[in-house]
Amino acid sequence: MPNRNSILIAFLMLTFVGIGYWAYDSNLHVGAQKKQPLIRKNADYYLINTQITQYNETGELNYTLTSNSITHYPHNDTTLLQTPHLESFSDPKKPLVADALNGKLLPGNQDIELWDDVVMTQTDLSNGNKLRMDTDFITIYSEQGLAVTDRPVLITNNTGRTRAIGMEAFYKESLVKLKSRVRGFHEPKP
Repeated sequence: MPNRNSILIAFLMLTFVGIGYWAYDSNLHVGAQKKQPLIRKNADYYLINTQITQYNETGELNYTLTSNSITHYPHNDTTLLQTPHLESFSDPKKPLVADALNGKLLPGNQDIELWDDVVMTQTDLSNGNKLRMDTDFITIYSEQGLAVTDRPVLITNNTGRTRAIGMEAFYKESLVKLKSRVRGFHEPKP
């Protein structure tokens, strides 16, 4: 009798294991699996000694961007730039010029990231005052007239020098907000 009960228990356990395996295996193959689309991650074009000109919605010149080479990647719509030179005319009375060793146009071609030896200068054409900002990385949002960095920055103008960590430069309004560790000196004009 005990032998018969153990055979019955073993049979029931094997039946439950079989049903469990069948249920698990059937869940793996429910419906046809979609094949992921092939995403092309290599460049679709590469240009040497180029100039990009961007106009705003009213047809006025917004900026010109020259670069030794540009490489566009369609999978994320970014364009890598080598030695970019940006001239922003969002405020024609105070044009902004930015240079760097490397850069990237972000999707939509409105915003740009610059890195490695970034130098931005803004000249007030009415009085000749110049403002220079040096950093190693910055993002320029051309529609807002805003340049942002969280890295160390050196700001030089006609009357002094200021160092800080992080900056928001609203270059259309000639307003600079420094984030932390601000140090500088000011020499009044004679």
